[in-house]
Amino acid sequence: MFPLLARLFGLLALVLLLPLSALAQAPVLPRFLAEVPPATLVDGADAYGAMRSDVPVAPLLRNGERIGWVFITSDFVGTTGYSGKPIHIMIALDDAARVLGINLVHHSEPIVLIGIPESRIQALMAQHVGLNLAEVAANGGTMPDFNIISGATVTIMVIDDSIVRSGIRVARRLGLGGLAPQEAPTGPRFEINTAATAPESWSALVGDGTVRRMTLEVAEVNAAFERLDDPRAVRSPSPMMPSILTFTRRKSACRGSASSFWERLSIATLPTG
Repeated sequence: MFPLLARLFGLLALVLLLPLSALAQAPVLPRFLAEVPPATLVDGADAYGAMRSDVPVAPLLRNGERIGWVFITSDFVGTTGYSGKPIHIMIALDDAARVLGINLVHHSEPIVLIGIPESRIQALMAQHVGLNLAEVAANGGTMPDFNIISGATVTIMVIDDSIVRSGIRVARRLGLGGLAPQEAPTGPRFEINTAATAPESWSALVGDGTVRRMTLEVAEVNAAFERLDDPRAVRSPSPMMPSILTFTRRKSACRGSASSFWERLSIATLPTG
């Protein structure tokens, strides 16, 4: 149980620390428009239109008429799976922000490659077809509970999360289902000083705040869910989980005595003791 929780919190930290990584790369949609037949996404679909220039989304066509919009989750949100590599999912939305079709088009998840048949993952993902993302957005991102596959918990959680977050983001960008783009925050913003240098020892890194240690109990997470009146909150005791986090893109944090440590590790979650 503990190694799984450690992995989950490691993935959560990656999402929090690198929220814009998907948008900073070239879109992967063109690759999959060439590789994935439209009919495998939505029955009767026979072509894709040209990808838009302002957002990596393309029309989905049937007999020359647009029936929806297609995109790849990884072009809009982080989709790093258990393997440490992205899980690419193609989704089709209609003008009401409903999911028309969904397809797992590329992944590197070890449990799926050598254990669980991909067909089971595809069947589980098919539960999202018909999901109204405008309603999900109106409910604060809360959606119906979907099944899970034992042995692929992390993979399924990443898939579910990326489907909803990317779908809502696309719906807002295109105005689907009455959704509108969120206004940019106007409050103070933090910026990373890339010219700053870090101390040469681990003790100094910890002392000046370059590296932070956080201890989080599952009970604290459950309490946070309970304050939101979320019925999915888990009420079970669990050992504390100490984590060590830093921005690894700050090259100066990779120098000195901690160099080899940070070169090998993006986020470390360490067992108690």
